[in-house]
Amino acid sequence: MDTASLAERIERRDFAPEVYAYPTPRMLMPTDTFSISDAQFTDEANIYIHIPFCNQLCSFCGYLKTVDRAGTLQDGYIDALIGEIRLYAPLLSEKTVRTLHFGGGTPTLISDHQLERVLRALTDANPRLLHSATEVSIESTPERIEKKRFETLRDLGFNRVSIGVQTLDDREIALSGRKNGKEISSRAISSLQDAGILNVVVDLMIGIGGQTVKSFERSAQSLASLRPDTVELYALGLMPETRLSKAFFSGISSDISPGISPRTASSRDDAILMGNDDIYRCYSIGQQIFSQAGYVQDCHNRYAIPCRGGFLQEDYLFDGMSVIGLGAGARSYARNIQYRNVHSLNGRVAIAQYIATISSGRNAVTATFVVDDDERARQYAIGHIESLDRAAFSRSFGPFEMRLPEELRQLQESGIAHIDESIIALNPDGLKYRDLVARMFFSPASRSKEREYRSGVAG
Repeated sequence: MDTASLAERIERRDFAPEVYAYPTPRMLMPTDTFSISDAQFTDEANIYIHIPFCNQLCSFCGYLKTVDRAGTLQDGYIDALIGEIRLYAPLLSEKTVRTLHFGGGTPTLISDHQLERVLRALTDANPRLLHSATEVSIESTPERIEKKRFETLRDLGFNRVSIGVQTLDDREIALSGRKNGKEISSRAISSLQDAGILNVVVDLMIGIGGQTVKSFERSAQSLASLRPDTVELYALGLMPETRLSKAFFSGISSDISPGISPRTASSRDDAILMGNDDIYRCYSIGQQIFSQAGYVQDCHNRYAIPCRGGFLQEDYLFDGMSVIGLGAGARSYARNIQYRNVHSLNGRVAIAQYIATISSGRNAVTATFVVDDDERARQYAIGHIESLDRAAFSRSFGPFEMRLPEELRQLQESGIAHIDESIIALNPDGLKYRDLVARMFFSPASRSKEREYRSGVAG
């Protein structure tokens, strides 16, 4: 087991995959007795809807999804999703909904009619929803963007659209198994802007197969010139069971993980994964390019045009606002418990189980984790570590230096944070190590689960 300190991990340029929520899914335990009434949701809440359909399977993606080009699964799935919304109607009716997000998968694969059916079910449950929600968001792929369609979605209430561009290098796109070349992606951004979408969001990836520091720099410069409202900059974190993980890590010991070593791939993934030094170089290059282009870095991996960009659902989750997740594989975050709907690495299996369960009148929850006071304190620290108010932390969990003394000591020794009696904040250079910092706050049980899970990257 690696017992290196945070400073040692930074010195040897360790890389850690994105921590987008805590506790991680690995802490979930199987259940068949969950009741919606078990969860204590905040009065203001977010809603997440999972649409698990794709046109193609990206080599790096580990989310619950399936290819359904013919659309044969979609009607049954939407019927089940509406059934689940009705199960949650008593709860939804009580909440002030602040954000609504459709993720996937590629949610725009479903038709406007299907999307309207889902929205109607939500507003039947909570007629105020589209008035109280300041952010109504949907994910798409560049090749699914047409101005006329997104004018329709805008009129339905959508004001944020996130597209997975990942790179503006055609060779890198081809290696990842995607079809959106630079021209298609550039046109998609312009079409969304012309359609009047208030917050056009673009995902840009560091370390995608075949990428070099120079090719990343070209992609970042090209993207900055296209002026999306928000850029979300992600470093590739290999997930077990993905095609890319199997191709690149065959035979590599899990002791090397989470560092990513350059490696020549086999078969169709004939590229080299970027090494950790270059990942961090790209992070700094992106930071410089987007800052010089007038973007504000509002978290470790997000750049926004002031007063226009951002991702409120993520911000509200980190601030402690509950998320009610609906759909196959969707996670929910309540104050006392986190849980997940039926999930499987085989998307079609999960979808079939989800439809069958909802059709029988039961909720689709198959795994839960009760969040105790210690995990809540760690959750708060991870969500706020980029700029943590010590007085606010103390009101809920006691003094930071008493609750998490070892983590505070390691932060002080690392030199990547400003620390005084009122605030703990990562400095601009420290933001690139945010995910290493986040994992330092994991509980012993969570670290053990993560080691077990990440060992799957090697085999």
